[in-house]
Amino acid sequence: MTDPKEQALNYLSRLGGKPATAFKEEGVANEIRAILEEVGLEYSQDSFGNIIAKVSGVDAAIPPLAIVAHMDHPGFEITGSHDSRYLAKAMGGVPPSSFEAGVPVLALMPDGTRIRGVTDGKFGDDGDYNERQVLIRFDQPQDLEPPISVVFDLVDFELDGEHIRMRAVDDLAGCGSILAALARLNAGDAPPGDVYGVFTRAEEVGLIGARLMAEAGTLPPETLVISAESSRVLPGAEMGEGPVIRVGDAGFTFTADAEAILIRARETLKEKDSGFKCQRQLMSGGTCEASAFAVFGYQTTGIAFPLGNYHNGAPEGRIEAEYIHIDDYLGGVDLLTEAALRVSDRADTAFRRRLREVPADMRQRMLDTGR
Repeated sequence: MTDPKEQALNYLSRLGGKPATAFKEEGVANEIRAILEEVGLEYSQDSFGNIIAKVSGVDAAIPPLAIVAHMDHPGFEITGSHDSRYLAKAMGGVPPSSFEAGVPVLALMPDGTRIRGVTDGKFGDDGDYNERQVLIRFDQPQDLEPPISVVFDLVDFELDGEHIRMRAVDDLAGCGSILAALARLNAGDAPPGDVYGVFTRAEEVGLIGARLMAEAGTLPPETLVISAESSRVLPGAEMGEGPVIRVGDAGFTFTADAEAILIRARETLKEKDSGFKCQRQLMSGGTCEASAFAVFGYQTTGIAFPLGNYHNGAPEGRIEAEYIHIDDYLGGVDLLTEAALRVSDRADTAFRRRLREVPADMRQRMLDTGR
């Protein structure tokens, strides 16, 4: 039998080997489809290229659960040539220092090969950062046909003590955790309701895949949506203290009824293992796909993996691999798996029971003193 932790790390490692930027997620998408086929899960793609996998539940009356993550990561896109160099525009929130000269990059060719190059400074004599364009040069002349994706020349995947380091933890950790949770659910007892794993495109340029999918109503309207995201470390959302139950993001407060699934899952996991770590926090460092679904009427919640070097921006302006704590990632897989099993009893959390059940002596005292 496959060890669940090794399986979860293996999925993440495989995804890390497929660099992607917005609109150029083919490598990651192909790997996700391959893993779903290995696991024996049915899946489909919508007209926008988002992938939707499904584990069937046993009761059609139970609301479906969808866990959502995105396949792309910030980078650049070569749009044309300029003298002996190439002009590339930023795709997503790359760090300001990536517009300086000398940053190692990789051009991703259509045949899967990677060509090493470096940035050669901002485009334009005035060096206007707001243009979000950079020049790129290669050691050897290249015959490139734009558009060509460009990513930072960083490690695909590496286990470094207690950390996982990757070019794109955000949001391959979300994708990997969904795949691992779906695999466990498919191999065990069927969940109470249908569970969807959703892998979206072009999140880094404005939640585009999620917005289009939510607008189209691809998921049933009663679906409870969990965003699985990697989000920068904040006070109260510390690395190594477990996955974070995300009560909202920079723009939205999420839904209590959806969050109850995660709270109930956390309680269940703590009953099994008192050492299970899990945090709860408003992650205001960015906007996640739960907001896109919330705008279109879905009840939403989220989990987050506390992330170092967000969008590859390290201290003092360096460009480095992102990283998360290995226990946070594996704990997140546990939390998502258990959440899928807790949809039917999500309202039965200890906190809600405590509020509903007023002690008899307190009730009587209120009656005695209330008139």
